[in-house]
Amino acid sequence: MRAFATAAELAQLPGFPSSERRARETATRMQLPARPRAGRGGGFEYSVEALPPAARMEWAARFAGQQSQGAANDAITKSVQSVGENRVNGTRQGALVTGWRKDRQDAIARVLVLFQRFWQGFGGKATPALQAFCTQWAAGKIDVEPTLCAQFPTLSFSTLRAWHVGVQERGLVAITPREHVRKGMYAALAGEVGTAVLAMLVQQPHLSAQAIYEALQSSFKDLPSDRAFRRALAYWKEQNKQVYEAAINPDAWRNKYMSAAGSYSQGITRPNQKWEMDSTVGDIMLADGRRHHIVGVIDVFTRRRLFIVTRTSRANAIMSLIRLAIQRWGVPESIKTDNGADYVAQVLELALLGLAIAHPLCEPFSPHQKPHIERAIGSLMHQLFELLDGYIGHSVADRKGIEARKGFAERILKDKSFTVEMRLTPEQVQEQLNTFCDRMDAKPRSYLQDRTPLQMAAGHQLKTINERALDVLLAPAAYSGTRVIGKKGIDIGGFYNHASLGGMEGTSVQVKVDDTNLGRCWVFDLDGQFICEALDYEKLGLNSAEVAAERRAHQAKVIREQKRGLREAKKAFDTRAAVASINRARTEDAVANASNVVSIQRPSAEHTSATIASIVAADAPLVDQARVEAAQAGLAAFLAKPAEVRAMPETPQIRYARWLKLQERVQLSQALTADEGNWFEGYAQGAEWASMQRYFETFGLTADQVLAG
Repeated sequence: MRAFATAAELAQLPGFPSSERRARETATRMQLPARPRAGRGGGFEYSVEALPPAARMEWAARFAGQQSQGAANDAITKSVQSVGENRVNGTRQGALVTGWRKDRQDAIARVLVLFQRFWQGFGGKATPALQAFCTQWAAGKIDVEPTLCAQFPTLSFSTLRAWHVGVQERGLVAITPREHVRKGMYAALAGEVGTAVLAMLVQQPHLSAQAIYEALQSSFKDLPSDRAFRRALAYWKEQNKQVYEAAINPDAWRNKYMSAAGSYSQGITRPNQKWEMDSTVGDIMLADGRRHHIVGVIDVFTRRRLFIVTRTSRANAIMSLIRLAIQRWGVPESIKTDNGADYVAQVLELALLGLAIAHPLCEPFSPHQKPHIERAIGSLMHQLFELLDGYIGHSVADRKGIEARKGFAERILKDKSFTVEMRLTPEQVQEQLNTFCDRMDAKPRSYLQDRTPLQMAAGHQLKTINERALDVLLAPAAYSGTRVIGKKGIDIGGFYNHASLGGMEGTSVQVKVDDTNLGRCWVFDLDGQFICEALDYEKLGLNSAEVAAERRAHQAKVIREQKRGLREAKKAFDTRAAVASINRARTEDAVANASNVVSIQRPSAEHTSATIASIVAADAPLVDQARVEAAQAGLAAFLAKPAEVRAMPETPQIRYARWLKLQERVQLSQALTADEGNWFEGYAQGAEWASMQRYFETFGLTADQVLAG
């Protein structure tokens, strides 16, 4: 069977006019594939495969005598199958259109549906039915929606027939309007002009279309009209929304468009398998006029979370939060953070290394690699901070709006007190954070199969760690963490006290603080041994009288024990004998050195003065030797008389000193008389003995010093 037919042959087929000229016009209107006809007369011949099914069936039947019936049936089957495939493919393509093309397609399809129903009642062949339908449509006798009638006021036979035949052969694509061949090809976006426009859009995205157009006018000629330029710019932005957002605002692009396929919690099967941490500046102004930082941690498996307030996001604050989370949840296997300076600080890295906690980092500028803590912080900002006093907005636009509302209210109310804000202290914000975390931990979540974070954590064995081992996560106080214990306590922005500090006044110690425990510090000696946990009672609002009394008592006990040790050392070593030995050795050395020195006699000169000369001139009489001897004898007789001794009153100090001397004899196993023994035991039971004991220890007195006067 021939694959192409002439116009004269088409005129003999169903669906074509009987005139050769009219058949040729119909073939052209149907856009049948054509090729030049070889032979006399020229002209064109048209592809049989593109003919309507009825025409192809007639064409195949006409050549049935030239081939076997089986071959004819195969050709007919192949032709019908080809039509079916074309219709399916065309319908698939037509179903994917959008916008005004989809609206136009739906309207034509509605007209064809109405024609099919009309044909069912009209009967007969398609051509008379098409003609009758068009006549009835023009007369307004077809029951149709007003909007559809307004869209197609009239229907021509050729148009309706083309739609009808086209849908049968090529599916919905036959009634789908074509795109404009130059769609999106605007002169304003072509060549150097387009390059300049894109450069300004990326470098200065805030510029308006008018500003860009005026800038182009100074550099380029023959620009399109302002209206055409605006239309081109709007079209480009609409068609390239994602890449434009990625170029001018990567964070917004990440939130809107970045692929979120998969899950970063995949493979997390147990609590503490993976934690995520991050920091942000709080969106509230506190009582000190500053915006504090919020440091957060979340357990990916259970979604438990903790937040702390700190003036800056430092490694110390991060370590304090890790310590708190370990005490509550257990030791994590890994903690994922970004690569900020505070999260890669050496002190933090060494602490995690010592605790055998892995520390994977996100790639630079990739916060999406720790999405759980990002979402947790976002929930905190929107669900809690927006309700707190001092809220200043999440962005510059939010803050400007808040300031504008305050200014408007002040102008309307004329009330200056309206602008006064009851701002919170860091301690109050921390209380709000703790309450928020407790509420979130008790809230069922759909992604946890409607269980709460607390329920997710229940039933799992947690790995704990000794509290003293966690001390490596404590931050040293300022000045390398070394402090001297003073009379009022340890001064680190307030006086921290504990009973154990009594007796250590003047001693240097190591002091570490925990940002999650305001008003507390941990005290260690210089060798790293733990001493106590000291408190700032004023900051915590506690009564310090009791601890002050305990510290004084502990100080007295320590000093008493230390003095006892000194006294025992004094008894074990004779200091006076040692001093006498030193003096004796020095004297012997001096004598030995003097024996080796020969004195050389030098001539002398008599010294004189005016006074000496006057005395010599007066020739004063010499003293009588007999009188001198008599005076010496009288003095010797006076000294030989016994001196009158007056008894001194016995004071409590003397009595206690006498008791100490008796105690020394008892310790040396020397016997006491009966009177001495009775007095020794009775005196130790009285109040004077206890009072004098404290007196002697306070002033460091000994019995010999008191008895010697």
